[in-house]
Formats: sequence, C-alpha cells, structure tokens
Amino acid sequence: MQNKKKLLPNIYNFLRPKQTKNLARFGAKKDGGYIVDLNAVSKVNFLISFGMAEEFSFEIDFLNYNSSNRLQIYDHTVNHKIYLSNILKVLRRFVTFRKNLKELNKVMLEYYSFLKFIYNSNVNFFNLKISDKIREKKEIDLDKIFSKIDKSIKNIGLKIDIEGDEYKILDKVLENSNKINFIIIEFHETGKNNKRFINIATKLTKIFDIIHIHGNNHESLLPDGFPKVIEMSLVNKKNNLIYTDYPKSFPIKELDFPNNPFLPDIEINFNQLAENISKPNLQATKIKRQ
Repeated sequence: MQNKKKLLPNIYNFLRPKQTKNLARFGAKKDGGYIVDLNAVSKVNFLISFGMAEEFSFEIDFLNYNSSNRLQIYDHTVNHKIYLSNILKVLRRFVTFRKNLKELNKVMLEYYSFLKFIYNSNVNFFNLKISDKIREKKEIDLDKIFSKIDKSIKNIGLKIDIEGDEYKILDKVLENSNKINFIIIEFHETGKNNKRFINIATKLTKIFDIIHIHGNNHESLLPDGFPKVIEMSLVNKKNNLIYTDYPKSFPIKELDFPNNPFLPDIEINFNQLAENISKPNLQATKIKRQ
C-alpha cells in the first residue's frame, strides 16, 4: 500500500524539480505520456527516441507540434512480425468464435497505426538495440548514433525508456550533452540500482535541470517511499529557463495521470523547504501546434 503522507528521505532532495510555467503533456494520459517544457521543445526539431514498444503517442505529439520536426527511433523489441503474429492469433480465435469482430478490428488498426507512423517521411525507425558497446549485429551505440547526425543540428531532444539499460548509456549521453536540449527518461529498478541511480542522476543535474518527476504505478514503492520506476523530464541549463517555484508534491493535476489508469497514482512528497519565490500556475499548458 502506498503511503501518501510519507516524506522522502533527504537523500532524494536533489531530485526535486524546478518549476516552469510552460509545462505540457506530450502523449497519452496514461503510460506513454511525458511532461515537457514548451520553451525547450520549441528549440528542438530533432528527437531521438530510445524505446517505444507499441506506444508512440509521445513521439506523435512531438511530430505534430511542428511540421518540420523529425524523429529517429531505435527499438529492437517491436517489428512487423509482432503485429502480424498478434493479428493471426486473434484471427484464429475469431473464426472459432472466441474473439469478436471488434477485437479483430482493434489489432488490425494497431498495425495500421504502426505502419502509418514508421513510414512517415519525418520518421526514421531502426530495429536496433541501444547498447553501451556494439557486440552483436542488431546493436548500436551512442557514438555511432551521434556521429550520423547532421552537424547543422545543434539542439536534440532525447527520450530514453529502455527497461533498465539506461544505466549503461547515460555516461555516454553526458559526453554528448552539449547537443542535447532536453531529456525524457524512465529509470527502472531504482532499489536494486539505488547507488547507480543516485550517482548518474547527480551527474545529470550538473548539466540539466529536473523540471518534472512522476512515479510509474505499474510498480510499487521502495521501503523508503521512493518509486521503483521513476519518470523524469530534464532540460539543459543552457536554456536559461526562468523557474518560478520548487513544488514539494507530485503528481500535478491536469498534467499527470497514472501509467496504469486502474490504480491510484503515486504521490511523491519531498522533504525540502520551498524556495522563497513566487508560485506558478500549475495547470496544464495548452499545446499550440503549428
């Protein structure tokens, strides 16, 4: 059971987000949606996404925000075969009256949405696994990825959701931080990897400001009250954003939604006093798409 009133230990105070007035949600109002700062996003026309599985609503909102936006996706877990296999399974059950037409249409529409997305002229999809070092043919590392990016592209957005492998690549991400304007990242197994998590998050905050944090309620809490899986939004300090407050409690109404809509959202309460600056409007910013 989640303890909504429990304050986090002081060791996590450095994760307390700085608040801007321009937060908005990109993606679904469930798992797959993340919080961004629109000032930072407006400076980026190129997003690299590590890990999307079958949920790419965040990436679609990024593309829709500006018609010139481009996207590269790296994910070895999703391909045509997975969708076709699912369609075939439902089709077999449909002909034996164990599935109805609505269920069959659903899986076919999912495949259509996937095809429409990856064959978008502004999208490059690579069925490759992100790794700290290339060991197999189906792997790619950050050095190779960044070396292929046009040198005229100065500001990159980065989304990382690779089920625990984030710890292996973040040092390399930091080596390329001068090119990265914002990062959306999901940290997994923060208990098992607690020292690694604290270490790499500390390194990140030297170059990036945390502007949002959200617990993924598909997993529970650690004994100290910290989420086992945590989503973070960070912006490069070079953006010089104006911060209006340091709120102590999350989630934020109208911005945050539980990853699993059938379970209560995770409440995060920091144990650090607020800075003596004006409070922001914490209502969700309406996205203005071009």
